[in-house]
Formats: sequence, C-alpha cells, structure tokens
Amino acid sequence: MAELGVTFEQPGETLDDIAQIRKVTSSPISVDESLVTLQDATRIARDGIADVFGIKLNRVGGLTKARRMRDVAIAHGIQMFVMATGGSVLADTEAAHFAQSVPDEFIKACWSCQDMLTLDIAPGSGPRCIEGFITVDNSPGHGVLSDENILGNPVVTYEL
Repeated sequence: MAELGVTFEQPGETLDDIAQIRKVTSSPISVDESLVTLQDATRIARDGIADVFGIKLNRVGGLTKARRMRDVAIAHGIQMFVMATGGSVLADTEAAHFAQSVPDEFIKACWSCQDMLTLDIAPGSGPRCIEGFITVDNSPGHGVLSDENILGNPVVTYEL
C-alpha cells in the first residue's frame, strides 16, 4: 500500500490494533480517536505506532493537554493534524491559534469546518479558510466578534 502515497487515519479501533497494523505496513498512519491522554501520546511515540497525531482539542482535554501532546510529537519527529470538534468559528479559532504554535515542519494540517454550518455566529470575524489556508488576523484577543442578535437570548444571566 505504500506506493499509494496515502496516510491511513485510525486504521484500527485501539492502540493495540494500530500497533499490529504498523508491523505490516510502511504507509504513514495517523492516530485520531485513540489519542486521548498524554499516556496515549507517549506510548504512540515510544513504540513508533503512528507518524501523525490527530489532535482534537476538545477530545484531549483542552489547550494545556494538547500543548503537552504537541511537545511529545515534536520531540519524536511526529507530525500533527490539529482539529476542533465544535464546527463554529469559535472552535476553529482555538484550533487555528494552537496550530500556529506548531513549527511548520510538524504541522500536517489544521482542519476548519465552520463552512459546513448554515449559521455563522460571527460574520466577517475570526479565522477563515481562504483558498485552503486558515487566516488569523491581528485583532485583539482571539479576533472573534460574535453577533449577539444571531446568538439569541442569553441562557444564563449573572447578577452582582
């Protein structure tokens, strides 16, 4: 299969399954659903199970835990595919900013999925995918100004 030049994402259900597949192919393997904890990341790196970490920020426990996985990947020459699972510009913003912390030689891709939504909660604001690249501007904070009219009525109101 190596001559196909493709990367196989999550070719087995568990890390044990993927480790067995690794033994019989030289094709690149990307772990996704099996990469949840820092222990998973260190095992994958130590045992040479995969060539790419699919880091979904929400699944791994947020930015701090993702940063630790990023550092393991870099230390072991493993590329990363950064993703958010929320789909909105807010989720894509988190992924785009995190992806900027990964050196170019280690970033395989950063997935933006906000274009699949029918409702844009921050029109013209935040990172956008333009010709296959996610743009991040120099706006203060994360650069996202959500439209409160689109968001609707608040679910919770805090009073002081």
